[in-house]
Amino acid sequence: MSNEWDEYAEGWDIDPSVEVYANKAFAELVKKVNLDALTVLDFGCGTGALTQLISPEVKNIVAIDPSSEMIKCLDKKSLKNVATISDYLSEGIIKKHSRFHDKFDLVVASSVCGFLPSYEETLTLLKSVLKVGGTFIQWDWLAEDDSSSMGLSEARVRQAFESNQFIDIQVTSPFIMESSKGKMSVLMACGKNA
Repeated sequence: MSNEWDEYAEGWDIDPSVEVYANKAFAELVKKVNLDALTVLDFGCGTGALTQLISPEVKNIVAIDPSSEMIKCLDKKSLKNVATISDYLSEGIIKKHSRFHDKFDLVVASSVCGFLPSYEETLTLLKSVLKVGGTFIQWDWLAEDDSSSMGLSEARVRQAFESNQFIDIQVTSPFIMESSKGKMSVLMACGKNA
C-alpha cells in the first residue's frame, strides 16, 4: 500500500534543512533528557534524521512510520540498535507487535503531530506506550491559532497534554527555521507520564 509520503523519501535526506532541523531538535532534547541507556520510540521517524542522532546515546529505538519508502531509507543507515516498523500507530499494532510489549522511557515525535488527522487521540496512544515517569517530546511547526492547516498552536498542544494527564508540561518555541516561506518557528512540547 502506497503512502503519500513515499514519493518524498528518496530526496528527503538531500534537503539540508532536514539535517538542520534534526540537529536543533536533538540539541533541545539532550537539554531535557539524559539519554543514557533509554528505550525510545521515534514516532513518525521518516528517514531517521533524528533517530540517527539519538541512536548512539540510547539502549534501543523502535522507529515507526507509515511510509515504507521512508523506512527503507532509514534501514539503509544500518543502525544496530534501531528496529523499524512501517505502519500507522494504532491500538491493534500496539497489542500485536512484540516491540510494544515493553513500554518506553522516551517517545519523540519530530515534525509529525501537526500532520495527524487526530492529534489528541494519537497523543493518548503515545502516552499508553510510555513507562510511568517516561517522557514524551514533540517538535512541530508553531501555528498562531488552530485554523492553520500546517502546525499546532501552543494552546491546542497544552490542552492535549493536560487532557492526557501529562505532568511537568513545558511548551516552548526553542528555534526558528528558514524556509522558502520565510522564518518558521518550531514548537517543542514535553511532558511526563505520571
